[in-house]
Amino acid sequence: MELSRQLSVILESLEEYTKEHIWYIFDVLGSSQCSFDELFPLDAENKTMVTSTNRLIDKGKEVIQFESGVFIAIRKDKKINWETDFLPVTEEDEGLQHPFADIEIRAFDYSYFEIFGMDFEVEKKILKHLE
Repeated sequence: MELSRQLSVILESLEEYTKEHIWYIFDVLGSSQCSFDELFPLDAENKTMVTSTNRLIDKGKEVIQFESGVFIAIRKDKKINWETDFLPVTEEDEGLQHPFADIEIRAFDYSYFEIFGMDFEVEKKILKHLE
């Protein structure tokens, strides 16, 4: 299954859990019918914000395949100041790349995702959804 479909499945399992989250997206590359610059436009801080999980699922469906990408879910009530010299990247050590992150999903080499989080409920929701 291509990574775009895998991302949709993962995000569908997290819809309820992430209702109060914003997704921050970094280092995203791959192939799609339209430009990644259109799908995931960068703001002045070189990040993309998607305000809901459903919206991110819709954007993911426009992707044919992900080469890389970092998708970070942070609660909407958190004030985030990103260090523009140290933005999250795909090829980082294991673990969450921001202290306010609840979930981090990373796409690798057109082949797999790594998912990081601090709440075991996230793992349970994903595994139950995949059964």
